[in-house]
Amino acid sequence: MILKSLTLKNFRSYRAETFAFSERVNLIHGANAQGKTNLLEAVHLLLTFKPFKQVKHEELITFSEVECRIKGEIESSSGLDEVHIYIGGEKRTVRLNGKIIYRASSILGRYQVVSFLPSDIELVKGSPQYRRRYLDALISGLEPEYLRELKQYHRALSQRNAVLSKSPRLSPGSLEVWDEKLAETGGKIVSKRKEYVKKVKPRLNKLYKLTSGINADVDIIYTCSFDAEKDPVSGLLAELKSNFEKDRKRGHTTAGPHRDSLTFHVEENDASSFASQGEAKNLAFALKASEIGLIKETLGKTPVLLLDDVTSELDDSRKKFIFRLLKDFSGQVFITTTSKKEIGYKGEMKEFLIKGGHAVQVSQLE
Repeated sequence: MILKSLTLKNFRSYRAETFAFSERVNLIHGANAQGKTNLLEAVHLLLTFKPFKQVKHEELITFSEVECRIKGEIESSSGLDEVHIYIGGEKRTVRLNGKIIYRASSILGRYQVVSFLPSDIELVKGSPQYRRRYLDALISGLEPEYLRELKQYHRALSQRNAVLSKSPRLSPGSLEVWDEKLAETGGKIVSKRKEYVKKVKPRLNKLYKLTSGINADVDIIYTCSFDAEKDPVSGLLAELKSNFEKDRKRGHTTAGPHRDSLTFHVEENDASSFASQGEAKNLAFALKASEIGLIKETLGKTPVLLLDDVTSELDDSRKKFIFRLLKDFSGQVFITTTSKKEIGYKGEMKEFLIKGGHAVQVSQLE
């Protein structure tokens, strides 16, 4: 899969700009706050149909404008696709080859992307919710039906919580329908999460040792808020019934996939508490690098790599590993940096110098 071109109109700092990309490495450099990350986010939005973070639509539109447009040509196994995204106020329209896509989830996973962002350190240091969302997004991109289960679960959870908060004099039987729906979908979610944790763990362990240069064992621990060892469905149903009085008093559901935790451990120490900033960034990088092999193994596809300021806070040995990874990687890559000297990659590369939302210099390097 190759993103051949990208046209932006009133997207963040870009009022009107068109880019033609190399099918290998694209180096995006310039001073801080010039629009490098905005360009990377536009690529991410075009290929995944969502920005880097959950933001309001109007935040993606250039200041003082009322709408923005993104257009791209993508070469994939199915041919040449043309994707148009329109954002105006709270309205967003996605068109694929001229046809409106009413549910972005229907084409989720069509294009595969792995991104490395400074904020990825939150995967290690941040809240359990951040890690749950990451795991759910990873699985959804590889198995779109998982997203449907996730949506069904959260709809049932919202309904159960609404009943709990509005009806303080409930009887256990009042929640029976919602308990069964939550248990059915929640059990499937937990089973699938555990399956993918098991797949990621050996890859992460191997890559962390390579990137860190130390023979330290890394573990991923998924902890359920209920007994899911034998049968997650019956285990969650039993927990919901057992927690009835507690849930009634608190007005919300206290067990289920939305309360589970995912933690990373290095040499049996919880990385969220004991890892330094550099170690945490290294662990997050190894985790994201694990996605590449998982995508290839599961889908037989090579993802596009997005690397935003990836060399900051890394020592020389870890930087060298990144560029060895790029040398061996056969797909398309986008890298942002404030200094070209930080980029030790030698090979085919197209260079974009960004100033104030404009590519003021473009060169092709061999």
